[in-house]
Amino acid sequence: MRDDTLFCDLFQPEWIGTSTVFRRLRPAGWVLAGLLFCFSETAYAQPTEFERYRDTLWGYLEALTDFGPRYAGTLGYDRTLQLLRQAGREFADEVVEHPFVIRRENGEQVHMVNIEFVFHGSMGGSPVLVGAHYDTRPFADQEFDPETRTRPIQGANDGGSGTAVLLGLARYLREHPIRLPVRLMFFDGEDFGTTGSGEMFTGSNYHANQLKLSDPKMWPQAVLIADMVGDRDLQIYKESYSVKSGPKLLDRIYSVARRQNISQFKEEKKYSVLDDHVPFSMLGIPSVVLIDFDYPHWHKLSDTIDKCSPESLLAVFSVLAGVLEEW
Repeated sequence: MRDDTLFCDLFQPEWIGTSTVFRRLRPAGWVLAGLLFCFSETAYAQPTEFERYRDTLWGYLEALTDFGPRYAGTLGYDRTLQLLRQAGREFADEVVEHPFVIRRENGEQVHMVNIEFVFHGSMGGSPVLVGAHYDTRPFADQEFDPETRTRPIQGANDGGSGTAVLLGLARYLREHPIRLPVRLMFFDGEDFGTTGSGEMFTGSNYHANQLKLSDPKMWPQAVLIADMVGDRDLQIYKESYSVKSGPKLLDRIYSVARRQNISQFKEEKKYSVLDDHVPFSMLGIPSVVLIDFDYPHWHKLSDTIDKCSPESLLAVFSVLAGVLEEW
């Protein structure tokens, strides 16, 4: 969301929530098991080895878009949760579910859930949180025709691309264990409500509010959000809130991108975007978002998979994997 929304959507809702922990289990089989094929393991993945994850990333995006719209109450949402839970049991050391309920302005209660993949790492200490929202927009509010504005979007890039990248990272971290503790967080409700309703960024707001109740020593040392990172003409500039919150974190990210010759990462500053990183930056945690906000299909019915490319997903995946490896 652009800066002109101010902070009206960074609300303090009335929550009902608990957390459920699942230890990693080996699944016997599943309809999407074809997505869960394994690569041979190496001690350290060089940039050229990231290429091996191209098909995995694209396969996840295809699966997600095949589910259709993916917001609370839809069949696509339920199938997405099934995919996330299955991948978490396959790859993560633990899977933690953070269910919560939002009470809407009209009194309706909506059940949502954040899903966290836990990778303990070998060195201990504070983790790095890498997040993306898995929900999609329930209405295409950027369409010109009023009749089409009420229709839900497919959300291939907005909702699908970040989720696909994190699922690829989950596989990578399983196959290339690293020293750094990592939390992959799949946020619900980022795109749920209308602009100004206070019903957006619900998952990240909920998690940030829960952190306030815990020991700050347990907080993540940094937060990296990936959102709208799959479009064909990908150009990721430095977002202004990110520059203010996590300048050293951005330097780390862009340094890795330069060493990997990833041309999609641009050094210039552009955009002021409210996204899932802001609730954590307001806690003083260095927090950044990687986003291409020049995407012309944002919140439109045309946000479909043909507007995305595996090269874009791979570029962001490679940089994030490299950052985590080198931390």
